[in-house]
Amino acid sequence: MDITKKNFIEQLPLIRETIRNATFFAMDCEFTGLASDRTIFPFDTPEEVYLKMVENSAQYIIIQFGLCAFRVEPPAEEQKDAEPRLSYKCYNFFCYPKGRTNVFSCQGESIRFLADNGFDFNRLFREGLSYANEIEEQRYRADLKERQAKRAATILAAAEDDSNESDSKAVETADINAVPVPAELQQQVEDTAASIEQFLQSDRPELIVGNCNAFQRKLIYQLIEQRFLRKVTTSTVSLENNQKAIKVERKRSLEEEQALDEKRRAQENADLEVNVGISLVLQELSKARKLIIGHNMLLDLFYVLRQFFKPLPADYEEFKKLTKEYFPLLLDTKYLCTNAEIKVDVNSSVLAHVYDAVSKAPFAIPTVHAELPDHQYSVDDEKKHEAGYDAYLTGLCFLGLVSRFKVNLLQLPKDTTLKHYMNRIFITRLNDVNYIYLNGKEPSQSREHIFYVTFPENWRTTDIMSKFKPFGLVHVNWLDNTSAFVSLHNRIVASSVLKTIGYHTGFKVYSFAQFTQMKLQRPATKRGRIGTGGPGRGNGAEVRCGQPVDKPSGEEKAEEERQKIDDSVTSAKRKGKHEDQPPADNEADGGGWRTVKKARKTFTDNNDW
Repeated sequence: MDITKKNFIEQLPLIRETIRNATFFAMDCEFTGLASDRTIFPFDTPEEVYLKMVENSAQYIIIQFGLCAFRVEPPAEEQKDAEPRLSYKCYNFFCYPKGRTNVFSCQGESIRFLADNGFDFNRLFREGLSYANEIEEQRYRADLKERQAKRAATILAAAEDDSNESDSKAVETADINAVPVPAELQQQVEDTAASIEQFLQSDRPELIVGNCNAFQRKLIYQLIEQRFLRKVTTSTVSLENNQKAIKVERKRSLEEEQALDEKRRAQENADLEVNVGISLVLQELSKARKLIIGHNMLLDLFYVLRQFFKPLPADYEEFKKLTKEYFPLLLDTKYLCTNAEIKVDVNSSVLAHVYDAVSKAPFAIPTVHAELPDHQYSVDDEKKHEAGYDAYLTGLCFLGLVSRFKVNLLQLPKDTTLKHYMNRIFITRLNDVNYIYLNGKEPSQSREHIFYVTFPENWRTTDIMSKFKPFGLVHVNWLDNTSAFVSLHNRIVASSVLKTIGYHTGFKVYSFAQFTQMKLQRPATKRGRIGTGGPGRGNGAEVRCGQPVDKPSGEEKAEEERQKIDDSVTSAKRKGKHEDQPPADNEADGGGWRTVKKARKTFTDNNDW
């Protein structure tokens, strides 16, 4: 079901009830852009990846949030051996910021990608739900409370004035402070007075006085105060053309004013709910404290926290603490696919490919029923890159994957197998510790077998491998046209590399520890770029990862490379064609920085964009 500002208030109570009754959830998001991973290196730590994301992330926003609530019900007493009954409800929320002060960034390729996949931007701009983080919501509520309190005080004060002051005294005061009416506006003021007299003698509920500028409205308010003080009450309204007008109504008693104010309060409170918008749904989801499934969900989590809750902290451990505060149970099916048993039958971790794999033996997706037709999706009617559909597909993939372990769907958080994957958020492009562990510290990895090398621009993978041939099998991770990481398969010989490797003009080898020290010494690291030149290079060049963010299925190819490290020697290819090699072209950027370019390609899946 699509949720926009047209049906949000009507559906909000039902959405909250659905969240309370659900067993677990699957979520997915569509963004105006993706945080760049061009500064992420294969051997970065999870903490380094997070800090780079915080530092280099533009203000992209979620424009569509998909939530699929799955409900697992135990079988009836007379059918104890039967499978639990599964049902679901899917919601597809359009999100768009309200107000002139909200500014966000767009990535051209991301917007084009969504347009190519049928995203309805007209509906987004016209009907998108507003949102507010915690600080903004608190300000909205405080401002509204203050306005309502002032209005209530004004109503009481006006009632006391009416009972204590005479008409003559009020008129005298008004005459003293009166603004002279210019001759050219005298007729307009008299016509307005006549209209008010006619209104008072009629049975019309109100009179709208429009076509006035600010000064003319002031004169009309003055007229009413002088001649109709005890007979009418006024308020300012906006017409369809955004012009201000004066609404004139008959004077009401204190009880009538207070009753009208109560209605106004109710409408204002409802308007506040609309302004906070989808954030109310995320708050309810957080309160539920239930398992949430995502696929390659780091960016989803990153943007959800920043957009709907709080700014992301600069401290990595604080980020973990913040995440668990709002979402204590998370499972990333991308990381679940790294399970050894699953990898045998799931060759690609792209969402659509995972579904294809788990749709047949040895997996089994249980039957899941839509609770209502409006909340239904079908894999026979694909709606790829619609957040609601992708959330639904993520849930099905999860059910298929865990069928391999025979888990109890009624006790998912307590399952002994799943606990090894709980709260581990997958990170693309990392070679060893490829997840953020929210419950504690990630395991440390030795980097003694990894070397940072710089070389002439015309070198190929075979040239690098030939230098390391005496040390056995190696894997090359290109960074740009003149630098790469080389990891040894045989770690025992790592200590002899720097002592015995041959010399070639322009070729230098550094241990990973030396590379780390070089990073710390370079001012550019504060901007997320790592120096490539090393001591004595003298060209001030900088490194960027040679794997563009928009390379289709690049992550899957990198995974295959890691799995088949033994093929690295014999599968040498020319630069620009090997998965880990940089593109052939480059151009100098300002200040000696080197920018790597590669031809754009159509994405096969947004998760691996």
